[in-house]
Amino acid sequence: MRARLLLLTEMVETGGIMEARQIKTWHVAAALLSLLFVAVLLFRLSGAAFNATTANAANQWTAGTVTLTDDDSDTAMYTVANLAPGASQTECITVTYAGTLDATVKLYGSLTAGDGLDAYLDLTVYRGTGGVFGDCTGFSSVETVYTGTLDGFTGTHTSFGTGAGTWAPTGGGPDDDMTYQFVTTLQSDNAAQGLTSTATFTWEAQNT
Repeated sequence: MRARLLLLTEMVETGGIMEARQIKTWHVAAALLSLLFVAVLLFRLSGAAFNATTANAANQWTAGTVTLTDDDSDTAMYTVANLAPGASQTECITVTYAGTLDATVKLYGSLTAGDGLDAYLDLTVYRGTGGVFGDCTGFSSVETVYTGTLDGFTGTHTSFGTGAGTWAPTGGGPDDDMTYQFVTTLQSDNAAQGLTSTATFTWEAQNT
């Protein structure tokens, strides 16, 4: 009888411990579930907001242009041989500006071959209207661009920064044509005999 009482007591105590453990486990689970619920609630609250947008779409940019051409068809203005003292030649070339930006056009040159005739070759350059490449008929000057020798021109006007002339075409309008007239004259100097010179004339436009 005593043994049964002890066994019953032990079972009751063991059941109490198990029940206490179960209760504790439920408490922990309930606490974890509460924390999870609070975390989900906070996440949803922090992600909730009123919103509105507006947009300005299809923005586009296009660069302007600086375009310069001439009517020489890749042919030299001068191909002159056997010059005599005092001999003079006049040639014209038309330069066209078709850019969309306002610009300034300058003329400069360089010697590309020869042995010194440029020092004895007088050069005058005019800028105006009328005339075309190879034909100066109807030319009318609006500016004397240069007067001196070919040597002086190529030695002084070597780039856009030191270029000659004040032509300032307006961009965006009709193509702007300008004719340049070149007049060369060989000096009456005995030292010029047999000498040669080859030069390149360059027009450059830069937007303003």
